[in-house]
Amino acid sequence: MEPVAIKNKIKNTVDGLPIEKLKIALDFLEDLQRSDENETKALLNEAGFIAAYRQAKKDIRSGNTVSWEDIKRDV
Repeated sequence: MEPVAIKNKIKNTVDGLPIEKLKIALDFLEDLQRSDENETKALLNEAGFIAAYRQAKKDIRSGNTVSWEDIKRDV
């Protein structure tokens, strides 16, 4: 996919997000921008990362998550 097409797709996707998801997307994009390029490449090249990331997104959309309160209780 060409860079212009990627940017347009990102813009169109962002335009359809509710405010709470926009905040999450902004945090993620700012982290990408701040992070060292080598760190980003290492993460993206890590075996299974992309599949795990996509699965996590599906889990979040379907509500298959654990509340922070439950996590704190187990620690």
